[in-house]
Amino acid sequence: VLLEHRTIDVNLEGENGNTAVIIACTTNNSEALQILLKKGAKPCKSNKWGCFPIHQAAFSGSKECMEIILRFGEEHGYSRQLHINFMNNGKATPLHLAVQNGDLEMIKMCLDNGAQIDPVEKGRCTAIHFAATQGATEIVKLMISSYSGSVDIVNTTDGCHETMLHRASLFDHHELADYLISVGADINKIDSEGRSPLILATASASWNIVNLLLSKGAQVDIKDNFGRNFLHLTVQQPYGLKNLRPEFMQMQQIKELVMDEDNDGCTPLHYACRQGGPGSVNNLLGFNVSIHSKSKDKKSPLHFAASYGRINTCQRLLQDISDTRLLNEGDLHGMTPLHLAAKNGHDKVVQLLLKKGALFLSDHNGWTALHHASMGGYTQTMKVILDTNLKCTDRLDEDGNTALHFAAREGHAKAVALLLSHNADIVLNKQQASFLHLALHNKRKEVVLTIIRSKRWDECLKIFSHNSPGNKCPITEMIEYLPECMKVLLDFCMLHSTEDKSCRDYYIEYNFKYLQCPLEFTKKTPTQDVIYEPLTALNAMVQNNRIELLNHPVCKEYLLMKWLAYGFRAHMMNLGSYCLGLIPMTILVVNIKPGMAFNSTGIINETSDHSEILDTTNSYLIKTCMILVFLSSIFGYCKEAGQIFQQKRNYFMDISNVLEWIIYTTGIIFVLPLFVEIPAHLQWQCGAIAVYFYWMNFLLYLQRFENCGIFIVMLEVILKTLLRSTVVFIFLLLAFGLSFYILLNLQDPFSSPLLSIIQTFSMMLGDINYRESFLEPYLRNELAHPVLSFAQLVSFTIFVPIVLMNLLIGLAVGDIAEVQKHASLKRIAMQVELHTSLEKKLPLWFLRKVDQKSTIVYPNKPRSGGMLFHIFCFLFCTGEIRQEIPNADKSLEMEILKQKYRKTTCAFVLTLIPVG
Repeated sequence: VLLEHRTIDVNLEGENGNTAVIIACTTNNSEALQILLKKGAKPCKSNKWGCFPIHQAAFSGSKECMEIILRFGEEHGYSRQLHINFMNNGKATPLHLAVQNGDLEMIKMCLDNGAQIDPVEKGRCTAIHFAATQGATEIVKLMISSYSGSVDIVNTTDGCHETMLHRASLFDHHELADYLISVGADINKIDSEGRSPLILATASASWNIVNLLLSKGAQVDIKDNFGRNFLHLTVQQPYGLKNLRPEFMQMQQIKELVMDEDNDGCTPLHYACRQGGPGSVNNLLGFNVSIHSKSKDKKSPLHFAASYGRINTCQRLLQDISDTRLLNEGDLHGMTPLHLAAKNGHDKVVQLLLKKGALFLSDHNGWTALHHASMGGYTQTMKVILDTNLKCTDRLDEDGNTALHFAAREGHAKAVALLLSHNADIVLNKQQASFLHLALHNKRKEVVLTIIRSKRWDECLKIFSHNSPGNKCPITEMIEYLPECMKVLLDFCMLHSTEDKSCRDYYIEYNFKYLQCPLEFTKKTPTQDVIYEPLTALNAMVQNNRIELLNHPVCKEYLLMKWLAYGFRAHMMNLGSYCLGLIPMTILVVNIKPGMAFNSTGIINETSDHSEILDTTNSYLIKTCMILVFLSSIFGYCKEAGQIFQQKRNYFMDISNVLEWIIYTTGIIFVLPLFVEIPAHLQWQCGAIAVYFYWMNFLLYLQRFENCGIFIVMLEVILKTLLRSTVVFIFLLLAFGLSFYILLNLQDPFSSPLLSIIQTFSMMLGDINYRESFLEPYLRNELAHPVLSFAQLVSFTIFVPIVLMNLLIGLAVGDIAEVQKHASLKRIAMQVELHTSLEKKLPLWFLRKVDQKSTIVYPNKPRSGGMLFHIFCFLFCTGEIRQEIPNADKSLEMEILKQKYRKTTCAFVLTLIPVG
C-alpha cells in the first residue's frame, strides 16, 4: 500500500544509512525484499559503513534474501561470483561477515556461489583467520577443502604475520591446532614480533597447545623480539613449570634454556623470582642454576624477588648461602636488595633481609633504604628500619637531603610524623632548604599541618638560612604557599580561658610570637648582612593578598597592640608638629589682606601719596605666627634630610616628599620679611602655594587614620582615573577652544587662543554662559557665523557635558566600587605600612619598652574612656578598637528561648478552647 503512493522513495535512507532493502535482508523478510525490488529499489545502495544488502544478508544468515539478491544481480548483469565478493569500507567480503556470524550453512552458500577465501580486509585478515580465531574447526575444514588456489592457505599470514596456528594458539583451540598441524601447518613460523606458536601459546597460558606443540617437536630455542624463549614466559605464568608434562622437563633442549638470557640479560630464574612462583624457582634451582647471575643492569634474582616483595622466593634464595655477598651486592645504580624492598614498601622482605645480615649501605645517589621507604611513605617499612638502626635517620644523600626531606616533599604526613617522633635531625640541604621548606614549596598541606601539631614545631620553625633567597623564613613561605595552614597556626595562638563564654571574667590570650621576629634581630650589627624588616609576616600577607589571614583575630589584635603602643602617639605627635606650621600659616592668610606687605612689626599700608604707614595692630600675633612658620619649616627640612639618609633611593619614589619640600620652601619665603625685605607679590604668591599644599598634604596625614583614610584613598583613585583620561580632555579642549576662538573672537572671553581654551575648560565644568555668549550676540546680529556657532555649541554640549562627564562619572563609580570591594585589604595594608615605617624609625630601647609578646582580652568587659574619647575614635582612630566577641552559643540560646515562648503561647491558646 505504501509503495503505491507516488511520493514514496523506495531508496530512502534510515538510521546509519540503511535502506529498506538492507533492513529486509537483516530480518530475512524475503517477501518484502521481492516487493521492494519490483518497485525499483536498488540493491547496490550501501549504508554508512559501505555494506551492501548482500553483506547484511550474509551477516544475518538470511539465505532466502541472499538468493533473491544474487538472482536479481544476475538478471542485471552481475555474476554471482562478482556479487558475492563485493567489499565494504573495511574491505570485508560477505564471506568475512558470514564467518563472524559462525553460520556454517551461510558460509557453504557463499563458497558455493564463488566466494574467495584469500581476500584480506583492512586488518590484513582473511576469512579463514576469523574462523581460526573463533576455534571453528568445522568452518576451517570446510574452507580449506573448498580452496583451490595456488597459495598455501594453511600457512597464510595476516597483517601481524600470524598464521591460523598462531590464532588457535592464542586462544587455546587445541583441537583446531591439532587439525592444522595434521594438514601441514608450520609449527615454528614466527610473527612480526618474533613469536612462534609455542611462544604465543605460553604467553597466553594455552597449556593444552603448549604440550601439543612440544609433543610435535616444536623448537624451544626460538626467541621473540625481546630475546625471551618459551621458558622465560613459562615461569611468568601462575604455577609456572608445573603446567608442563614431567617428561618435557627432562628434555635436554629445555635444560639448556635455564641459563639463556633475554635482551636485558635476564635468565628464566630472574623471571621466576619476579613472578614469585616457589615451584618454578625450586625447579630451576634443581638444574644447578647460579643465583649470582646478573642482568645487564647488574641485578641478581634476589634483587628481583626483593623488588616485587616475593618473601617465599627470598627465603628460598637465601636458604643455602654461606656469606652475605649476595645480600649486599648493588645493581647498576648501587641499589641492594634492601634498597629495592624498601623502595616498594615490602616490610616483611626488609625484615628478612636485615635478619640475614643486610647492611645499611647507600646507593650511588647517597640514598639509604630509609630514604627509599620515606620517598614512598611506607611507614611500616620505615618502622622496621628504625627499630633496627635508629642512627640512619640522619644520613644525607649527595644533595644533603635526609629521609625527612623526602617524606615531606612527597607529601607523606604519617612518615614525617614517624621520623619526628624518632628524633630525626632537622637540617638544611645544599639548597639551604629544610624539610619544612620542601613541604611548603610543594604545597603539602597535610604534612605542614602534621608539623604544626608536632611537639617539635618550634624547633622546625627555627631551622632556616637567613641569607637564602629561595628558602626564607617558614612563616613567610607558609603565608605565600599554604595560607590555610597559617590560619591553623594562628588559631593555635588563641588561648581561651576555662570560664564560661558568657562570664565577665572570660578572656582570650593572643600570642604574637609567630607574627614578629625577636627585637634583638632587628638591630643590625657590623657582622650581619641581613636586614630584619619589622612586621615581616603581616607584610607578606599584604603582598600575597591574604585578606583572610589579615582579618584573623590574632592579626587584628597584633595591629591594635602596635597602634596603642606607639602608632597612635607617634602619629598624633607627627600631626601636631605639622599643625605648628599649618595653623600659623592659616592665621597669617586670614588676618592679613592679600597683597599687603608685612613684617614682624606689622602691616605696611600705602597711602594715596605713595607714602608707607605701618599698622602695628596684631603685630605680636603676626610675629609669633611668622616665627612658628619659619621654625616648623626648618624642622621640616631637618626631618626630610633625616629621611633621605634613612630611606636613600626609596625616598625619591614617594611624591609626598616633593610636597613637603615645596611647603617648607614656599613657607620660608612667605615669612622671609622676618629678616629681609622681599617684594610683596613674590611673598604672597609663595604664600598661596604654601597654604594650598599645606592643606592638601594635611589630607595625606589624615590618611593614616582609617575612617578618614578610606575616603582619601577613593579620592586618590578617582584622581588617577581623571589623569588617565587627560589625553581625551586635551584634544577635546583644543578642538572646541580653537573653534570657538574663530567663531566668537569678537567677545572678550574668546579674544585669544589661550583665553578661548580657558573659557572652553570653564564651559566643560558647566559654565556654558549661553545667554551672554550666544543668545544676546545673536539677537544683536553680532555673531559672525550664527549657524555654525550654534551647531558647534550643540556638538560641544553633546560631547562634553553629556558624553564625557557621564563617562568620567561611570569610571569614578566603578573605581569607588572597586575600592570598597577591597577596602578591608587596603585599610589593613595602610596600617601595616604605617607600623612598618614607624618601627624602622623608632629606637630599639623604646620598642622593647612598649612591645608585647601577647595580650589578654576580656570580651565581656566594656572599654574605659569618656564621651570625647569615643567621639575622637569614631572620627580618626582605627576600627580595630576591640569589639565584643560574639558568643558562639548565643544564637542557639536565643533560638531555644524562642521555642520556649512559642510552646507557652500554644499551651495558653489550648486552655482557651472549650472542651466538647
